[in-house]
Amino acid sequence: MIAFEQENTHIYHADIGEGGALDYAKCWQVLSPAEQARAERFRFDLHRNRYVRAHGQIRHILAAYMDVAPLEIGMQTGERGKPFIPSHSIYFNISHSADTAVFAITRSGEIGVDVEMFDRKVEIDDLSRHYYTEGEQSALAALRETTARRELFFWLWTAKEARMKVTGEGLALDPRHIDIAIEAGRPVADRKPEEPKASLVPIELAKIAGACSVAGLFEPRLAIRSMEELS
Repeated sequence: MIAFEQENTHIYHADIGEGGALDYAKCWQVLSPAEQARAERFRFDLHRNRYVRAHGQIRHILAAYMDVAPLEIGMQTGERGKPFIPSHSIYFNISHSADTAVFAITRSGEIGVDVEMFDRKVEIDDLSRHYYTEGEQSALAALRETTARRELFFWLWTAKEARMKVTGEGLALDPRHIDIAIEAGRPVADRKPEEPKASLVPIELAKIAGACSVAGLFEPRLAIRSMEELS
């Protein structure tokens, strides 16, 4: 069983694409019947295969913390769609963007994580007008260099998504009601909403050209761990 030491939150990331190290069959066989049925509803193989690898891998990760077999994990979904494990003091969250998946594990409280690749094709000016606060839009407008502005957009996006996911509210919590404090081009705190109070931590992931943020209803102290440490 994996324990927490000085840190209280462990972060893993993996390539869930065809060229990654995750075994599709090994991930498929640990999914619940409901997860397998959902996977089969995907129209495109690409999206189905990413889903299977991400959701199978989180079960393998959780099994190492709970000291049970992956198939024994009785994962359920809350009213707002956030997965949880009843009768266990372990919290987790998943996010993926293209072929990259990120997994957050903790025993300290509710957690949310989001990752976005910088090359994702979106209209950042239009989206920021619709979903960002005036202060966030001003911070973006102050950046004249296109790459820096695009990267800050995604850092803010992951910070908002992580905050929406920490409580399971999703888009029921208007992104414009989340106001992010920025320092040195990174999101560092949620100024709003004030209740429930959440902490925010940006994560730099090695060899990944993207933004990643973690939000928790506690003060996350992060350790980025490798999949090899699970065995």
